[in-house]
Amino acid sequence: MSVSNLSGHWTDEQLIEHLYDVGPEDSHLNGCRDCQARLSSMQAKRRKLELSPASEDEVSFEFLAAQRRKIYARLTERSPWWSSLQPRKLVSAAAVLVLGAGLFVYEENHRQQMMANKVSDAQLAEQVSSMAEESEAQPTAPLQALFDE
Repeated sequence: MSVSNLSGHWTDEQLIEHLYDVGPEDSHLNGCRDCQARLSSMQAKRRKLELSPASEDEVSFEFLAAQRRKIYARLTERSPWWSSLQPRKLVSAAAVLVLGAGLFVYEENHRQQMMANKVSDAQLAEQVSSMAEESEAQPTAPLQALFDE
């Protein structure tokens, strides 16, 4: 066990470990009167607690048995159906409903826009042919004339 870096003495945690024989032995305790005094104080408190009679604050067996009976009675009671719904489930269900409604509204608006922009086959053919005619770039027009007979 090592000493504290700041004070050169064992920490309370190290003393408690030594008190309960968890930590390894260290020569520091043999040579340090401050740590020995703190350890003997802790040992005295431990002995006092071990030897003290049961305090009046301790709970009686009858009280604990009554508490246990109340807990068992509450566990066997039927609760209303809405108390079994957890807030997380309600929030997630509401989120799914909101997303579903948003998707429905989006699809309806998209469908209406597609119907408004619907192009007939004749209009589509006309647009494609006009694009094909205009596909020739202006700077290449004089060169095209060289190849025409």
